[in-house]
Amino acid sequence: MNTHNVNVKTAAQEPSERYGLKGFVPVMADSLAQLISLREQRMPLEERAELLCGVLVGMAEQVCASVADWSQPRPLLPLAAVSAWVAAGEFVLANFGDLGEAAWDYAVRHLRVQLAAGYAMFTADVA
Repeated sequence: MNTHNVNVKTAAQEPSERYGLKGFVPVMADSLAQLISLREQRMPLEERAELLCGVLVGMAEQVCASVADWSQPRPLLPLAAVSAWVAAGEFVLANFGDLGEAAWDYAVRHLRVQLAAGYAMFTADVA
């Protein structure tokens, strides 16, 4: 390999730098980096599907954990959590084909259920 043509700044970049993951909450940035590594790793389809769903469900849990006030039927979410969630969806849908669509649909349903459950638990405690 001719080392004169290697750009040292880009050759050793972390996935978070390469894909612009700076500025996200560290836990969410780590999850996004895991999604990126899933795309780049070779593995059986079943394993990729399981890991993809696991990372997305974990991100959904982090979004729920970021809710500070459960008093609204639609809890207010921090911009950083929503931004990371949206970035994950865009990445998964763009890079994983049908597998990504199925995993994203599953994770979105999981998030909806968790947010509804959080609000229901809040209202049950208050009443």
